Amino acid sequence: MKYQISLKMFFTLAFLLLTVLLVTGYSLLSAHYYRMGMDSITASNMEEAARSYVKLVPSAKRIQFENFRGYRIASNWNHVPLDLQNAFGAAPPEPGFSIKVEKDSWLNHPNFVYFAYRYQDENGILFVTRRGSRATRPPLIGRNAAESRKMLFVISTSIAGFLGITILFLLRRVSRPVASLGQWARSLDADNLSDPPPDFSYPELNDLACLIKNSLSSVQESLDREHSFLRHASHELRTPITVMRNNIELLHKIKETTGPEGIVLQEKAIDRIDRASLNMQYLTETLLWLSRKEMQKLPGKQIELDSLLEEIVDEMKYLLDRKDVELKVESHPCIVFLPEFPVRIVLGNLIRNAFQHTWEGCITIRQQDNRVVVFNPQSPAGTDQNELGFGLGLQLTTQLIQKLAWKYVDDSTVYTHKVSVIFGGGHATQKKYTHPR
Repeated sequence: MKYQISLKMFFTLAFLLLTVLLVTGYSLLSAHYYRMGMDSITASNMEEAARSYVKLVPSAKRIQFENFRGYRIASNWNHVPLDLQNAFGAAPPEPGFSIKVEKDSWLNHPNFVYFAYRYQDENGILFVTRRGSRATRPPLIGRNAAESRKMLFVISTSIAGFLGITILFLLRRVSRPVASLGQWARSLDADNLSDPPPDFSYPELNDLACLIKNSLSSVQESLDREHSFLRHASHELRTPITVMRNNIELLHKIKETTGPEGIVLQEKAIDRIDRASLNMQYLTETLLWLSRKEMQKLPGKQIELDSLLEEIVDEMKYLLDRKDVELKVESHPCIVFLPEFPVRIVLGNLIRNAFQHTWEGCITIRQQDNRVVVFNPQSPAGTDQNELGFGLGLQLTTQLIQKLAWKYVDDSTVYTHKVSVIFGGGHATQKKYTHPR
């Protein structure tokens, strides 16, 4: 496995390397300018010595080689001391200053330092030379060099310390918000995902936190939609499955029946099974549509609302078996142009709720134009709603009504349950009939 360095360690090493480079570069640059300063002073002194020598010693009185003010002066390079000739190899080709250093290794102090200056004017050429060593250097130069090294060490140490403190401060300022961002991201769950992200001090980290939150929210929404689809599907499919099983049992009972009566019963059972299977198909499509993030318009069709209501009531009547309940259905012809199965789901849930939770009394279902009202007495001693899953049915009903911009009104009290829904569009003519129970 490839070793991965942490971001904190990476920045620490990067800043330490930068500190070492800065301190080393500053030290080398300081030493370089110190040597250049010393060389400039030496060259200036050698030039001044040559000018003084020219003024004080006429050309006629000059000898081949002589000492003057601590320097060796010669008018011909061949008259320069042999050790200097060997050090430089040849005479300086142009007027100016030259220096050669003799030492055993790069890290050691030099054994000898050779200086040569070529001075030239209208009277001719002079070579000013000098050889220096640690033993012969003036005490002032040694003290100055020691003071310079001491000052350079103090400055370098101060810079390194300042950079170290700055690096530590920056790392703390940056690493703490980054660590907080990581802890916050690890603590996100479905309960606190809706909370606004905290402030992480820097816009870049805040943007990253928002990106993490939005990504996780999108994933959570997808999971919620999938869970909702599964819950609603398992709840809503119970009715068509029950219808299919009941009619299959009916088919088994009447398969030995002969004659027109048996054929009629078989056709009715097959028709109910076919209708239940279509309901399952439409239910699945509607739930898939409801679970999508981006809603598309459901296709509509002309629906006879009164006929659909009677059909759903007929499918749900098995829930009233062995109950002392009277059922009244009042409907009037009405045609609406709506997506069929959302209408079927809403009506089915409202009617199922009334049938399941009424144990005695009268259930009234009224349909006038595109408005349907379901009224039933409350039965506190009846079956718990959570056991039958009707709370899930109400949730699905509410979602569908909100998505399709229908109107839902709940006028329930402690003793009665009354809900009404108004579907979009439709026209009606009056007709009234009653189904006594």
